[in-house]
Amino acid sequence: MNNLVKNFFKFSILIAAMLFCLGFSSPSVGKSTISPNFSQGIDYLRQEKYQEAIVQFTQVINDKSQWMAFAYSNRCLAHLQLNNNQAAKRDCEKALDMNSDNMEAYLNKGLADYRMENYHQSLAAYQEVIKRQKGDYRAYYNQGLVHFQLGNYQQALNSYDQALEIDQDYSLEHKTLIYHDRALAHLKLEDFSRAIANLTHLLILNPKNEQAYYQRGYAYQKSGDHKAAFQDFTEVITLNPQSTNAYINRGISAAILGFQDFAWQNFKIALAQFEEQNNQIGYKQTLKLMLKFKQVTSNSYQPPIG
Repeated sequence: MNNLVKNFFKFSILIAAMLFCLGFSSPSVGKSTISPNFSQGIDYLRQEKYQEAIVQFTQVINDKSQWMAFAYSNRCLAHLQLNNNQAAKRDCEKALDMNSDNMEAYLNKGLADYRMENYHQSLAAYQEVIKRQKGDYRAYYNQGLVHFQLGNYQQALNSYDQALEIDQDYSLEHKTLIYHDRALAHLKLEDFSRAIANLTHLLILNPKNEQAYYQRGYAYQKSGDHKAAFQDFTEVITLNPQSTNAYINRGISAAILGFQDFAWQNFKIALAQFEEQNNQIGYKQTLKLMLKFKQVTSNSYQPPIG
């Protein structure tokens, strides 16, 4: 039956979290002295009207006013929100050429590079923020995400821990992000007990987090606790009956626990869902898994017909 566990890895997905929220740049002067176009651009950013914001900041830049550096920085942010990452990077670099102390421009440039998989450049941007402004927890957290992508999992953990130490007043969303990403790093390091601890903490904060149940189930399964894995994959299915991979992995744990009929039923549900999704790769992998299941259990189990 242990041969089934090898097939589990094909269905286990580690999902990276998003970077912490971005910030716009604004001069520390009274609103009455700010360029009307600049002020309108900021208002559009707050209203999430990013294309309109770009038009306003472009006008400020074309006017060559004293707000140009801030206009470039905020146009960078608007481009990021529209996933125009190359344009965002160019604008942030322009902003930094004009004002090298603009921490938001470094942070946003880091995100643009991160999205384009320029991880070393992204890391350099966050490290520049940390060098100049050691109390910015966003830079530490985002640095951790870059280290994770580079495969530096222990360094990622160190960065996440520093982010937690700097700011204890996190929102619930930010706390769950950090515990989730610490768990992912521990999983990569095959430190399953610490991964489980972080995911359990996350689920105390947010007991409806489907992703956390799935990944804790993965950790339990990897550590050989198939009863706990079975329970977590059941929670995933309760929260989302369309979570096809959860049926696969619950079936694997059920088979190892001796619940062979139940395992077969889960594999069949997954197979049907993959077919509905027109997911040929998942469908073929599930067929192979079911064949392996029949081979391993041939002496003790005959799958029901139908």
